[in-house]
Amino acid sequence: MYKLMIVEDEPVIRSGLKHYFDWKKLGIQTIVEAENGKDGLDTALLELPHLVITDIRMPVMDGLEMIGHLRTKLPETLFIILTGHSEFEYAQRAIHYGGVHDYLLKPLQYEKSFSVIVDCIEKIRDRQLETLGNPDNSIGLGTSLILDKMESLNQEDIQLFKKIESYIKKHINQELTLNMVAEHFFYNPSYLSRLFKTKLNINYMTFVSEIRIRYALECLKNSKYSITDVSLMCGYKSYKHFVKLFKSVSHMTPTEYRKQLRI
Repeated sequence: MYKLMIVEDEPVIRSGLKHYFDWKKLGIQTIVEAENGKDGLDTALLELPHLVITDIRMPVMDGLEMIGHLRTKLPETLFIILTGHSEFEYAQRAIHYGGVHDYLLKPLQYEKSFSVIVDCIEKIRDRQLETLGNPDNSIGLGTSLILDKMESLNQEDIQLFKKIESYIKKHINQELTLNMVAEHFFYNPSYLSRLFKTKLNINYMTFVSEIRIRYALECLKNSKYSITDVSLMCGYKSYKHFVKLFKSVSHMTPTEYRKQLRI
């Protein structure tokens, strides 16, 4: 689960942001606060948040100065700035020149703001896939982290996760959301999401990605399939996204993997 830091000098706005979304459903387990950029700088270095939402204009230190200090120290952290219409062009330049992922325009519009947050969470999840394994035990070398994690579970939990794995394999070329799987097995989505975290210590997206990439490794052994074909067979409509995930998990590109197999 992820950690969010809200940096805003107005307590009412900080409180409002904490309750604006159902953060836990989005994967945010912990929210920390700071009342200005200097406080945010100190808090971020202590708490190491995955995502930071910050106002621009604040006393002591503004939001962009804080980001400037943090982006080299916390390179994996994503930053979103809160901005009003009067600062809109300033915010766009900040994004263009780097360091800022996106912006939320005040007053917030729920659908647009929600889309920005979801995009950030997905990027954070993609980055975490890079830590699924190291060169000694990566999926690319044939090891299943899921099976390793299952060894310590009771038989009932093992059977559930194996059934889910089997279902995913059966529909591997399709979109497979947590809600779809939960509905198929008659589980509450929030409860099923907690099971992945508490039992396997991974989220559902990571679970699915490992299964898809392991399947890709097998498909790539067959020279009659192009890499684009394998991408679609594994449920990835975006070839670029497939290659990115494949490399983060197996530590090589699909082309490099095939060269290793001399295909």
